[in-house]
Parts: sequence; structure tokens; C-alpha cells
Amino acid sequence: MALSKTGVGQSQMDRTRQHLSALETQVRARIAATEARPVQAVSNRLHAARLYQDATHTRHAEVLRRYRAAQERLAAPEPRRSLTDRLLGRQPAVTVMETLEHEVAAARADLIAAEKAAAGADGNLARVEKVEAAERTQHMGQMETERRAALEMLAEIITAQRMVHAFPAFAYAGPPFVAWSGGKVERKRRRSSRNPWATNIWGIPLDFG
Repeated sequence: MALSKTGVGQSQMDRTRQHLSALETQVRARIAATEARPVQAVSNRLHAARLYQDATHTRHAEVLRRYRAAQERLAAPEPRRSLTDRLLGRQPAVTVMETLEHEVAAARADLIAAEKAAAGADGNLARVEKVEAAERTQHMGQMETERRAALEMLAEIITAQRMVHAFPAFAYAGPPFVAWSGGKVERKRRRSSRNPWATNIWGIPLDFG
């Protein structure tokens, strides 16, 4: 982070406080930007997979209706022959039955193809959803990592500000050193501090309340 420019006539205390305040503003802006980042919307890939699945299922339903209608026509009773046909021994035309059988066979082939296409669309959608879920989980994990890192940095800056408030003379060590010290104290507290009365190597309490 860039150091803020200060006037020559500023005291060391003011420069240190201004430096820490600028760092805090930058970190809080990072936290706000991370929390305001929208969750990834539905991708074009997932949207296309869903549209393809809908299309294949619609096609399958249409072919299934056509297949069932052809079966019903084939299973319908043959038309009754007239008295003249029976007396003359005429047999019903075979072409009608052959046509119906061909219609049923064609409809069945279309139905098998439609079922394969629908199953393929279902599998493709499942794969896309799995990939999208993994990418979304990774994205959310990355956002949470960035947010936690920013929160830890904010805690370090706040610790440095409390150190300056508790020991004003510490500000004369210089803004960079004060900020570094606050980070060191806060990191040590996060790692192992369970004693509220613990102090660092300079005798400064780790917990400022």
C-alpha cells in the first residue's frame, strides 16, 4: 500500500495516525468490495445445456405420442367386409396393413433416437452442473480467502492504532515500523495468545481490550 503524503510541519504522531488511518480506509474498501461482489450468475454454458435438455425432452414427448397413435391405428379392428366381398371371397387389401406397420416401425426408430438424445442431454446437463458447482465453490472460497485476509489486515492496523493510543511515544518509531509492529503483535495473538495479560518482546500487552 502506498504511503500517504504528509506536510513537513506535521508532527510524528499526526503522520503515524494519518498513515494508519489511510491503511484502514484502504483495507475497509477492499472488504466492502469483496462483500459486494455479486455471486456468479448462470453461465451461457449451463443455460445452453438446459435449453438443449428441454428441446430433447419436448422432441421425445412428440415422438412418443406419434408412436402410440401409430400403434393404436395398427391395433384397430379390420373393417368389416361387405356381403359381396364375402360371397366372392375377396380378401382385405394388404397395402393398408403394410403401411401401418411401416408407420409403427418408423415411429419406433424415431422414438429410440429421441430417447438417446434425451438421455445424452440429461448426462450433458449433469456434467455441466457439476463443473459449474465446482467452479462456484472455488470462486466462493477465493472470495472468502480474500475477505479473511483483509479482515486480518484490518485487525493488525487496529492493533497498531491501539498501541499508539496506549503508548503515544511509540508513534516516534515511524509510521512503517508502527504498522509492522501492529501486524506482528496481531499475528502472534492469532497464533498462540490465550493469556489476556501476555505481552510482546517490548513489554506491550497483546490484548488492548
